[in-house]
Amino acid sequence: MLTPGANIALSAPSISWTLESSLTTAFGSTAAVALIPVDDKRNSKGEAALFQVEQSKWMHWSGDPSSIGSTVHLDRLPIGSDRVLLVVYRYSNLGPIGQLNALKLTIDQRTTYELDVSKYGDSALVLGEFYARNGHWKFRALAEGSAYGLSAFGRKIGLAVDESHPDHPATGSDSSRSGGSPSGATGTGFAVSETSIITCAHVIEGMSQIEINSFNGRYRAEPVMVDVRNDIALLRVQGAQLTPVRFAPTTRCSLGDPVTAVGFPMSGFAGGGAHVTQGGVSALFGLRNDASLMQFTAAIQPGSSGSPLFDSLGSVVGMVTSTVPDAQNMNFAVKSNLLVAFLDACHIPISRPEVHATLTAADIARGVQPSLWKIEARS
Repeated sequence: MLTPGANIALSAPSISWTLESSLTTAFGSTAAVALIPVDDKRNSKGEAALFQVEQSKWMHWSGDPSSIGSTVHLDRLPIGSDRVLLVVYRYSNLGPIGQLNALKLTIDQRTTYELDVSKYGDSALVLGEFYARNGHWKFRALAEGSAYGLSAFGRKIGLAVDESHPDHPATGSDSSRSGGSPSGATGTGFAVSETSIITCAHVIEGMSQIEINSFNGRYRAEPVMVDVRNDIALLRVQGAQLTPVRFAPTTRCSLGDPVTAVGFPMSGFAGGGAHVTQGGVSALFGLRNDASLMQFTAAIQPGSSGSPLFDSLGSVVGMVTSTVPDAQNMNFAVKSNLLVAFLDACHIPISRPEVHATLTAADIARGVQPSLWKIEARS
């Protein structure tokens, strides 16, 4: 039995595999599998084979929702590719892979790879790769998560891929992720200096044109520094005079503290102005004990990504980054101490609060308006 990181030699370039989940009705309903041909640097080298779309020159699907499978002819892959990634994903980025509970991959009816994914919060997972080494084909077991789904993973390797359910194409992944479309995305950003704002990296990922706008005008922006791992992006804004927010001391946020989120969710649907929601800090860690995140209960929607999260004094304690769609108010924010460290590395000094009076949500919303911007990004 394989474990993550282990590899085996394959007996022939044509192989068959099957994949089972302990949630026997998932595949074809809420989850699917993709085969993606790439080179040794993981650059895309051909169209992906999705669960509903075959690439007949080099693979064929088989099986049923309880045990899906495929026959892959590795010696017929697109020119330039020397490996195939096996990716399990949730349709339209709606929920974590963890809902599949456990996966069992069987290769050529003789080698198995079992993985407990019940605690995985990612929407897509690279389960393994078939690859060529010194003229021989091998398989390597992996467990690499992609928090923002298959489409976002595809953009990283130069591949446009539709992760929506074939029967519900209108629910495409980018719209569920950041309030946009396959060719664009919207989100929220907030000023951290007179010329810079920060937002989530996934809002601008793969986009070539970025604009920010509010009642104060519309301006072009460009990425200066992007931390994909922690989902933070710094944008330089051209021609605007911005009003930076104030950051809370790193030790201020505690379990149970009230928080207020202000952002631009559901752009073009929920109205053009900022939206304010309230809740509390429900956990000091993210999924799988991720210490860079905290969990909160203030409601968020697509387009909320990049919204500042404020404490009762109107100071930033986090930045909204993600949610678990199938859970109730299970939302996550990058902690302010990580944001401050990122800005320090970018040589941007931050402002601290000068007052110590408790503010209402209305006070916070009024005070942050000059610092808050809607982001519109296009590929």
